[in-house]
Amino acid sequence: MKKSLIALAVLAASGAAMAQSSVQLYGIVDAFVGTTQDTIKTPGSKSQTVVESGGLKSSRWGMRGTEDLGGGLKAGFKLEQRFKTDTGALDGVNFKGESSINLSGNFGTVALGRMGTPYDDLRGKTNPIADTNISPVGDTIKNAKVDYTDKTDNTVAYVSPTFNGFSGAVAVSLGENKTNVADATSHTSLKLQYANGPLLVGYGFQKEESQLTAGTPAVATGQTEDKTFNLLAASYDFGVAKLVGGYQSLEIESKGVKQGDSDSLYFGVQAPVASNINVFFGYAGSKYDAVTGTDFKTTGYTLAANYVLSKRTDAYVGYKHIKKENDNTGADLGKVKTLAVGVRHAF
Repeated sequence: MKKSLIALAVLAASGAAMAQSSVQLYGIVDAFVGTTQDTIKTPGSKSQTVVESGGLKSSRWGMRGTEDLGGGLKAGFKLEQRFKTDTGALDGVNFKGESSINLSGNFGTVALGRMGTPYDDLRGKTNPIADTNISPVGDTIKNAKVDYTDKTDNTVAYVSPTFNGFSGAVAVSLGENKTNVADATSHTSLKLQYANGPLLVGYGFQKEESQLTAGTPAVATGQTEDKTFNLLAASYDFGVAKLVGGYQSLEIESKGVKQGDSDSLYFGVQAPVASNINVFFGYAGSKYDAVTGTDFKTTGYTLAANYVLSKRTDAYVGYKHIKKENDNTGADLGKVKTLAVGVRHAF
């Protein structure tokens, strides 16, 4: 009798625990057919007809779950793997999309692992093409000089609750690669935002302190490269159209000596032209001024539209065009062109 009662108690406890837990399998499968050309990366390259993965969003699968611990406290996790729809190959290794565990409650959320930075979250919310791969923003800024790191390893992050529309987040990533002559790589990122109704306004900051490439003379003397990003961004949804935009600044230092800086501006509009059709336009411009050496200027734009087939599936078409110039001489340094017609399914 006692054994039976104990067994029933264990089963009841197990059932209660399971009832308070949930695990979800999710993902995106995205592929397109179109043409691509990148004469910035590969001068003289020709336009190619391709079938590629991730025209809008990188294809991925993942698992996420939560458990109610009682008293308003919850535990959660997220594991996300990227892959290439066109080849079936892994895009990166293991769970490079995200690998994190968190505790949340009335105090907010504390997370550990690999994850997107608060800075990346703010720029994603104000991206002209709904934070998709066909947006001109990332390619334009990256080709001028460099853009921020969107995901970091070995990260400790805190996300605050929302108070009357105000919220914030901070994350610190520990490089764990300190040597006798060089400090460890570290990333610090934060955002402050106000979101209420149709308006979102935010400020983002990210500092990336990195060891230079191993084997260079600079590393032997403990030299690092520091990148400091600042972002002011906003969006406003008028109903008939949503306007988004942002201004980003970057300063690069090497061992405390300024190497150069850049200013980048982006804006765009997202408009539903029918109940199941949305059109997008986005523009980005970036200019890098070097203390010594060549200055660069890039501009880019995207026109895109998606046709919503269901709650989980949409078809899309988009064209992205990026141009790079030598800002000292005006010489053309190449272009990036992508024309994509594709399908995205979320599960």
